[in-house]
Amino acid sequence: MEDDERRELLQMSDLQLLDIAKFCNRFPNIDLSYELIDSENVRAGEYATLQVTLERDLEGKTEVGPVDAPKYPKAKDEGWWLVVGDTKSNQLLAIKRVSSEESKGETPTEAAEKAYTFYFMCDSYLGCDQEYSFNVDIKEAAGPDEDSG
Repeated sequence: MEDDERRELLQMSDLQLLDIAKFCNRFPNIDLSYELIDSENVRAGEYATLQVTLERDLEGKTEVGPVDAPKYPKAKDEGWWLVVGDTKSNQLLAIKRVSSEESKGETPTEAAEKAYTFYFMCDSYLGCDQEYSFNVDIKEAAGPDEDSG
């Protein structure tokens, strides 16, 4: 399709097309990886650490600027949240605004194989949230003679 045909089909001005291109270039492209630290030794009632690594494609830019939201009343920076929950019991285990790579949540008080859901959510853009599922084999709580840490 040629440029003239595309313009006729879209029925948009150059300024409108430029706004679309600007927004698409700013839309976050973030790769996420995670690991439950010391997953073989998670004990009931203790904290577990989920290490999350975020990698953002900035397309040659060195930093993230404000959100492209011309109708928002003031400058708005992207807000990102890490949330871990048990969807079966509707229980929230951890929530953290992204500023570091680790978040801790307390494990259940009983030993069990648990399935959790981990969400990476944005408060500024629709359609870029990510969802992951993982299982944890939670061992019995450490006794008074055992080292829990």
